[in-house]
Amino acid sequence: MSSDRSAQHPSQPIADLQIAIAAFVAGAGWLFSIHTLAELPPLLFLGSRFVIAGLLIGLLARFATVAELGRAVRLLLPGALAFAVAMMAWIFGLKQTTNPGVAAFISSTGNLLVPVFGSLFFGWPVGRALWISIAVALAGMGLLFLGPGARVEAAHLYFVVSALLWAASIALVKRNSAEVGAVAVAAIQLVVAGVLILAVSLLVEEMPGAVPSIETWGWFLASILVSTCLRFVLQFRGQQLISAARASVIMCCEPVWVLVFALAFLGTPLGLSQILGCLVIFLAMICQVALPSRSAA
Repeated sequence: MSSDRSAQHPSQPIADLQIAIAAFVAGAGWLFSIHTLAELPPLLFLGSRFVIAGLLIGLLARFATVAELGRAVRLLLPGALAFAVAMMAWIFGLKQTTNPGVAAFISSTGNLLVPVFGSLFFGWPVGRALWISIAVALAGMGLLFLGPGARVEAAHLYFVVSALLWAASIALVKRNSAEVGAVAVAAIQLVVAGVLILAVSLLVEEMPGAVPSIETWGWFLASILVSTCLRFVLQFRGQQLISAARASVIMCCEPVWVLVFALAFLGTPLGLSQILGCLVIFLAMICQVALPSRSAA
């Protein structure tokens, strides 16, 4: 499958809406995760969240035989491995960052890179618009670290690594998801990644000494049902119906919502150069749609 010709699918408006909702709830998920991390170790939280969400979604998936399930797992395993490491890097970055809004815009560059990894892995054609978008996004990232209130954090490296691996995982998933189905894709990705993350948690983390508060359990439940179950089912379903480039652009609205939530609920300040950087990165996302491109991926 060297290209995805589903960009003209008659269900494109529905797919666009599904991914737009996924971007919104993904943005809300940053807020849920920040509150949950106050009382739970990062990997324990992330791994258990993914396993529980994956099993819940799996109740909706249908496999005729165990052999069919095994084949689906083998098809999706490379993407699940990349996804697991990407999310571990993301959760470590989230635990350390002082500015979730800026962190989200760094992470969002991974969406722009999905077609690039598709080109590297599967020979997807990549058009001029993508390279222009990447160049503009890099300029925007530079602005994030200028100005009196801006500084480079160790957490930013985690988000860069996460963005690269996220792009690779989405390209790998899109390659094989049509043969599996969106619900099954979400369930398998989450369960496999969650099990791997929990295995690492058992090796490197200490279990919490006290039972988390009711409020933390509420944030944890919201993370499972809203920002994991709902988000990934909608995202993978939408990605099957439209091109990777178009889906990536819509998902790039996620950091805008993270910024809104961070300003509204966390009181996170932003300097002028950081605001400009976020706007430039958002412009890079829009370039994917506004400029003509020959990419079919």
